[in-house]
Amino acid sequence: MATAPATVPSLLHELTTPLTVLISTGDLLRDKVPDTIEPFIRRLGDMSHQFGREVVDLRTSLEGKIDLQSPVRAAAQIRQLAAGWRRYQADLADLVFAIQAARVRLEDPLLNRILNQNLSNGLSELTRNITRLEALQPEDLALPEQG
Repeated sequence: MATAPATVPSLLHELTTPLTVLISTGDLLRDKVPDTIEPFIRRLGDMSHQFGREVVDLRTSLEGKIDLQSPVRAAAQIRQLAAGWRRYQADLADLVFAIQAARVRLEDPLLNRILNQNLSNGLSELTRNITRLEALQPEDLALPEQG
């Protein structure tokens, strides 16, 4: 059975992959897209960086912010954090929708794939991970029983 001190960092680490995709998209495409979507790309990058900093800050001071010795408290604290992170997810989803609705095609095949595939895939994975954190229960973090 998993323990909170081992499971919580792993769960938080799962947020970094989709955040990296969103951050990278904003950084890579910032000056390479038409003016029609450039403000959305810029905001996407800025918001992803901000969310990423929050996750990194949490991971670096985890024991001071999450009670890893109590599965009940740890699960409740993580659910509360995940509920707060929904604001990022919702705002990022609105930006991705606006970007996708513009139906921009870039000449560079790699950049085009980043814009039209990786971006939505990163958002989908981020949404799945936040949903998983919102549903976290104490038994998912329970200490193993001593026999």
